Amino acid sequence: MNKLKWMVFLMLVFLLSCSQVSNENAQAQSGRLAIYLTDLPAGVEKVLVTISAIDVHKTGGASFTVFSGEREYDLLELQKNPELLFDTSLEEGKYTQIRMQVTAGQIQISGVLYPLIIPSSQVKINRNFSVLSGGTTRILLDFDAEKSLQVSGNPKNNKYILRPVILVKNISY
Repeated sequence: MNKLKWMVFLMLVFLLSCSQVSNENAQAQSGRLAIYLTDLPAGVEKVLVTISAIDVHKTGGASFTVFSGEREYDLLELQKNPELLFDTSLEEGKYTQIRMQVTAGQIQISGVLYPLIIPSSQVKINRNFSVLSGGTTRILLDFDAEKSLQVSGNPKNNKYILRPVILVKNISY
């Protein structure tokens, strides 16, 4: 009977050590992804945009939602201080695209806020980047307000349109 207890004990120790090695390997095969947002001057007082989701697409077609919720950003404030959109653990590998949902916006001119019309809320940023095991990939995005904003209508009844132009300014590993 003692021999049986020792065998069961040794089997449990073996299984526990295997699971720890497995967990260490799983942790070693992920890295961090941090995306920041900045902007260049646009010649207006404020440009407010609401971002509601960010997905990244991995080589081979897998997609991961890395941010979900609604956060409003004043793009002109980002000129001084780029803001961290998110920082998350992500499966290591090569990625080909960032997709961002810009769902609402306002522009302030001469102290008055005007709504922004956003014809397509999805912005696709095609750029290859990697997430390295145990490392952090930092991506700085430039939401170019000046190129993104358009005015239509007549001088008495202007409509402000936002067609987001977002560029990758820098990637560091």
